[in-house]
Amino acid sequence: MTDTLRQETAFPAGPAGSAALLEPLLAQAAGPGAEPVSLTLDYGRGLAAGDPVTVEAWVDRATRTLVFAHARLVGANGVLAASGSAVFRRDAAPAEQVK
Repeated sequence: MTDTLRQETAFPAGPAGSAALLEPLLAQAAGPGAEPVSLTLDYGRGLAAGDPVTVEAWVDRATRTLVFAHARLVGANGVLAASGSAVFRRDAAPAEQVK
C-alpha cells in the first residue's frame, strides 16, 4: 500500500467538480501508465465553487495488472463532500521483474 496523496485546492464550478478533483489524484496514486477501467463517485454535502477542499487518494490494493484506489474530498469544515473508488489497468511486469 502506498502513502496517501493529499492536495489542498479550491472546489471548481460546475456539476462535475468532484470528479474533476478526484479522478486525477486517483490516477496519480495508481501510478504512471495506469489506465482507468472504472470510477464510482458517492456524493455527500454540496460545495460552492471556490470553497477550500482537501483531496486525498490512496491505493487499497494492487495486483500485477490492476490497481484498486480510493479517494475522498473533504470541505474545510471537515465534512465529507464526496468519495470515490477506481480501478486502473496497468501493463503486467515481465516475469523476471515480478517478485
